[in-house]
Amino acid sequence: MDIEISKNYNVRRLQQWLDYELSTFILMLLSWFVHFALLLAIIAAVIFTPFMLKVLFEERRFGWIVFFFLMVIFPAAGVLFLNIDSAYKAVAELISLALFYFYCFILRLAIKDW
Repeated sequence: MDIEISKNYNVRRLQQWLDYELSTFILMLLSWFVHFALLLAIIAAVIFTPFMLKVLFEERRFGWIVFFFLMVIFPAAGVLFLNIDSAYKAVAELISLALFYFYCFILRLAIKDW
């Protein structure tokens, strides 16, 4: 008995994970009131990113990978390495997290056409 994996299996799996990933956006909004929710949103983003990049690489969506680095990684790295006040740094970190979830939202809309 042969098991056949559909060509679009990874795309459907990524789309399913994006559905769950975007639901954690609500956790980010709650972070203004509860620091624990922010921590959960950060952990979800860090855990999800390697899987998302793996699927994008396997699907040869290099434009999306470059867009991810321009929109998420470079601004987040800038926040880490720039010497700014702690209050502004906290806001910049929230903006970096919001950029990640915005990227996931755009990817979720685009993945339906793959």
